Amino acid sequence: MVFYRQSLEDRVIEVKNDNDKAGWLISEFKPFIAGVAQKRAGKFLEYGVDEELSVGLAAFKEAMDSYDKNRGKFLSFARLVINMRLIDYYRKQGKEKNLSLDDDDSSTANIIDSSSMEQYRIDDENEKRILEIMEYRAELRKWGISLEELAEISPRQENLREQYKEVAREIVKNGFILRNFMTTKRLPIKEIEEIMPLHRKKLERGRIYIIAMVLAMVGNLSYVDIRRGGGK
Repeated sequence: MVFYRQSLEDRVIEVKNDNDKAGWLISEFKPFIAGVAQKRAGKFLEYGVDEELSVGLAAFKEAMDSYDKNRGKFLSFARLVINMRLIDYYRKQGKEKNLSLDDDDSSTANIIDSSSMEQYRIDDENEKRILEIMEYRAELRKWGISLEELAEISPRQENLREQYKEVAREIVKNGFILRNFMTTKRLPIKEIEEIMPLHRKKLERGRIYIIAMVLAMVGNLSYVDIRRGGGK
């Protein structure tokens, strides 16, 4: 993806000593934190209701504060810290069932078989999907668009979606139009009319959807299905 020029690891190192910026990053990754905590808890958790999520938020901040690049990928490190703190929490609560780190533990005592490798692949895919959707949501916000709004206004007719998708492809292919688009944050309708046989009113009606398609293509998104405004 190209929305952030910095890697997540560089972003963590940059913001961890700035409480305001760290707070923004933690907020951005609340879905990831919830996903890790829910897997550990074995049930749906809700922010403001379930204590496990408060533990998860504190653990994510702890992971940020103690992270360095020698620890590998930040999300893998953060997942390990969250799981460790939840295990501590459950022990204090007297809930000591099923508290091993399982596949989060790098111990050679773990048995690596086909099923555990498949679970690792699924977890890795889920992390990538969550990260990509969060990146996309943040980029759309810069353009005044929410994923929820995008889901509501997306064309229901497949042929119309394909027309708008083709418009987006033409914008991405044309360096001049793309630079103008990214600089002004406006859909260059006049320029599009010159290269595609679409009426201005149709382009204006599809403005938000076309913008979202362009951003998805520029970001080389793999997991976002913007017809629904969310993950595939």
